[in-house]
Amino acid sequence: MQNYIVLEENKLQTPYGILAGVDAFSCHPGGELSGVILSEKNMIMTQIGELVPAYTETTRRKHKPSVEFNKQGMIISVALDQQQKVLTPIGELPGELVKFYPTGELHRIFILDGKISGFWTEEEERQLNIPLTFDLNFTEFRAMINGLCFYPDGAIKSITLFPGEEVTVKTPVGQLKTKVGISLYESGALKSIEPSEPVSVTTKIGTIIAYDPDQIGIHADSNSLSFTEDGMVSSLITCDNSIYIQTKDEQLVKHSPIIKTHPMADDQLTVSGFRVEFDYEADEVILLTQRYSLKDCGFTIEPFKRPGFYCSPSDCANCSLCNKG
Repeated sequence: MQNYIVLEENKLQTPYGILAGVDAFSCHPGGELSGVILSEKNMIMTQIGELVPAYTETTRRKHKPSVEFNKQGMIISVALDQQQKVLTPIGELPGELVKFYPTGELHRIFILDGKISGFWTEEEERQLNIPLTFDLNFTEFRAMINGLCFYPDGAIKSITLFPGEEVTVKTPVGQLKTKVGISLYESGALKSIEPSEPVSVTTKIGTIIAYDPDQIGIHADSNSLSFTEDGMVSSLITCDNSIYIQTKDEQLVKHSPIIKTHPMADDQLTVSGFRVEFDYEADEVILLTQRYSLKDCGFTIEPFKRPGFYCSPSDCANCSLCNKG
C-alpha cells in the first residue's frame, strides 16, 4: 500500500516529513516507498540524531539511494552527504553510511563509504580513515575499521577491520591475528574470529587446523572460528585436515576439503574448507550435516595436502606466496 504522497515536482511527503529535491524514487512491489535519490539538502530525525542524506554527486561515493525504507515506512538506511558525527551506543563516531533495525535502533555504521575504482584507490580511502581504540571484556586493540554492527540493545555485535589492517586478539585458544574482524555475544564475550592464517586448534576430537581460504572479509558478523559463550570451540572451518570417523557400527567415514578449479584461473586448482561443529548438549560433532556421537565414535585427524603451493601454521606468518584461494 502506498505510504507516500507526491506533493509537487521533486517533493514527497513521507512518514519522516517532506523530502525536497527528489531526483528519483523507487517502490516495493506492493507500492510502498523503497528508496529516494536526493539533489537538495534535507534533514531527517532518527533515534541517533539529525542526519543529512547524500545530495551531492562525487566520483568517490557509491551510487545508491540517499534514504531507504522498509515496507512499513521505517528508514533502514541513510547514505550521509558527508562524514558526520553519529551518536552510537559506544559514543560519537564518524560515519558516512548508517543502517537501522525496523524498530529504529542503529544496526550498522560504516566509517567510510567510498567506491574503490580506477578513479579512487583503496589507499586514498584509507587516508580519510582514523584509528579507533576498543577496550573489550577479553581484549583491547587499536585499528582503522570499516564498520560496526550493533545488537538492538546497543551491545557491539561485530567489528570489521578496514582492508590492510591486522590486529591481535586474545581468544580462548590463545592470541590470534585477524585481518577481517571479530563478532561478539550480547554479553560481550567473543563469539567468532576470522584468523589471518591457519591456526592449530585443540578440539574434542583432536587438533584441527582452522582457516577459511574463501573468506572475503565483507563483514565480520560470522567467522570461520567460533566459540561458545563460555569459551569452548563451537565450530571451525578447515582446509588442511581430513577427518576419519569410526562409527558405532564399525563403518569408516571420511570428510575432506573440496578441491575445485580456481575461479580466476581455469588451469589452477584451489580448495574449499569444510565446517566442523560441536553440539555439546547432544555430545555430538557435526560434519557436513552428518551428526556423530563423541562418545560412540572414534575420530582420526590427518593432514590434507592442498593442491599447488600451500603453507602450514608454523611457516604461514613468514610466507608471502600461499594458496589462499
